[in-house]
Amino acid sequence: MARWRSGERTVQFLVDRGRLESFEAGDLGGLADAQLVRARRRLEATATAALSMGDVDGAYAAAYDAYRMAAEALLARQGLRATGGDGSHMAVEDAMSAQFASDIPAFAKPTFERLRRTRHTAQYFDPSAAPITKDDATWAISKAADALSGAMALLRTSPPERFG
Repeated sequence: MARWRSGERTVQFLVDRGRLESFEAGDLGGLADAQLVRARRRLEATATAALSMGDVDGAYAAAYDAYRMAAEALLARQGLRATGGDGSHMAVEDAMSAQFASDIPAFAKPTFERLRRTRHTAQYFDPSAAPITKDDATWAISKAADALSGAMALLRTSPPERFG
């Protein structure tokens, strides 16, 4: 296990600005694993089920939740979490894309950005936004599955240590 050097400056910037914070826990690996279980459940029981029942917006929002939970599992393994409030999802996005996009392409900044912005449209009705399609939801579910499997593989083979 080694400190994750890729994206270190970005993460330190987010910590310094109060967008990410460290927390104490005895078993960071166990916390990360629990978050991955939650992500898989959200993906399979909610996103995939919603899409099969024709709830495109719900499927998209749930896929984004699963995607974000997979990202938060990697942060948890480092003893980090978003501080909450406005911009907390962007802090997770910035930390993930800076640190893990080269190892987990699903965490590339444009992908995370598209998922986050479209999820906002699904959650908070915007009459000026383009409607979310079945293809959009299918894409989101696929990206969430990729992020989840990538996070699981990384945590299994070379988990990052506590940041800081």
